[in-house]
Amino acid sequence: MLEGSDPTMLVGADGPESLVGRRIARRLRCCNCTYDLRGLEALGVCPECGAPVRQSILRSIDPEVHAMPQVDRPVIVAAGVRWFFCAMMVSFLLWICSWVLVQLMIEWNDVERTQSGAWPQYVRDAVNVGNMLLQIAMFAALASLVGLWCMRSLVTSKVPGRSLRILLQLALGTIFWLAALLLHEAQPPGGDLGVMARAMTSIGGRGTWLVEPLLIALSPLVGGWILLLGLRSFFGEMGRRSREFRTATTKRQKVLDVLWASLFWCIGEVLQMVGAANGLPTLVTFGTVVRVISGLLVIIGLVYLLMNLLWIAGSLASPPPKLQALLSPPQESKGDT
Repeated sequence: MLEGSDPTMLVGADGPESLVGRRIARRLRCCNCTYDLRGLEALGVCPECGAPVRQSILRSIDPEVHAMPQVDRPVIVAAGVRWFFCAMMVSFLLWICSWVLVQLMIEWNDVERTQSGAWPQYVRDAVNVGNMLLQIAMFAALASLVGLWCMRSLVTSKVPGRSLRILLQLALGTIFWLAALLLHEAQPPGGDLGVMARAMTSIGGRGTWLVEPLLIALSPLVGGWILLLGLRSFFGEMGRRSREFRTATTKRQKVLDVLWASLFWCIGEVLQMVGAANGLPTLVTFGTVVRVISGLLVIIGLVYLLMNLLWIAGSLASPPPKLQALLSPPQESKGDT
């Protein structure tokens, strides 16, 4: 939004509006103390904190949003955005928790993965809980498709771009993600590449390339990368509708950064396999460190991406008011004065 040199004028979606003699005609929170400014003069100040009312008007309107094509059924689309990406985030986090309980518990408790009958009861309980969490993760991923169905009106709206392609890309990524979770469910406890690689180097085993565990470990990346690329396109199409997203600096997460972090996680997996095949425990340890650090970066990045998506969903569900609708008509204000 452009401001003129005249402090009594503001430029809104319908052009310049004079603030002289006009009042706030609808609910408007003070940007400094959240006091309701309704009924106050547009050129006045907040009675609670003294902040100019004009400043609160500036922060509440967003003419750029109103200049864009309207989205059909924006509230339903916003609900679909929240549903899909929150469900996928839940699925991702539950998969990690399941992996810790089903795979790492075997290594941490130094039990033979092929002798489940000899496991302590708490190890068996942890594995059972992990398997249950993995099943919930699959259900959450499947349920996320409901969100895409709610977002289908983007295709029929006058929104230019690649809405249909984005929705299909997100659906395809979800299907590949579900397939990866099924592979992990079929994997026996303690069969993770990292667990097996550390076990092989601890007993001096070498010469065996753990290709199958590597492929299972990398399988979530296929669906994950497709989802991230679809999310990147979604940000390009819908991100400008949220001023919070457009103007964010440190809190705005780039999708490419998360992709790079996941690529380093992939490199850590390969290092573990190479180290195990050649009997190099140092390389296995280094690969484990790379996986842990890059995995934490992926989790942090995804949390920020979800926050950015909620900004966009919020702007879709509750678009900013037009300047003309926020102010009382000039005729009414003249009568008041």
